[in-house]
Amino acid sequence: MPTTKIDYSVAHNILNEKTLNEGESIENDKIISTPYGLSILEIQGELNLPQSFPQANENHKPEYLENFARVNDIYEAVKFGRLEFDPKNQSNVTLYIGKSQRLLGSMVNLETPLAVLRIKTETNNEDTEHGSLEENKDESIKIVDIVKKKIIFKQRPLPIM
Repeated sequence: MPTTKIDYSVAHNILNEKTLNEGESIENDKIISTPYGLSILEIQGELNLPQSFPQANENHKPEYLENFARVNDIYEAVKFGRLEFDPKNQSNVTLYIGKSQRLLGSMVNLETPLAVLRIKTETNNEDTEHGSLEENKDESIKIVDIVKKKIIFKQRPLPIM
């Protein structure tokens, strides 16, 4: 059975509550996080988001195009809202969707924390003694963060007045 080594040094620090100072980041870390750490959004209902990234030849208003982002010319993302934490009570959260709706939610602890893994696969082609190429895949797995909280929005969206 194939096995691989998992680098869990970052997870060990996170679970022992050793936090990074402001401005510090994990080496090669490409995860965007808030000062409160990573969390999961749980929304009751359905978000109506575009099915595809707008193409260059399509005519769209600049306000519409601001809702899209391309990361490293590889990943495409849709910005669907703005998440705000209540400064007086950090467990209360508001999610603004566009300019017409807002959701009121709360931050709670996950019963079982989840690990965020980064798996890098490197393929090496090697000649065998019979002259054919054989692929060897080297995988490195690193735990880059632990998700301990989720943000729950239990109610229907409220209109913004």
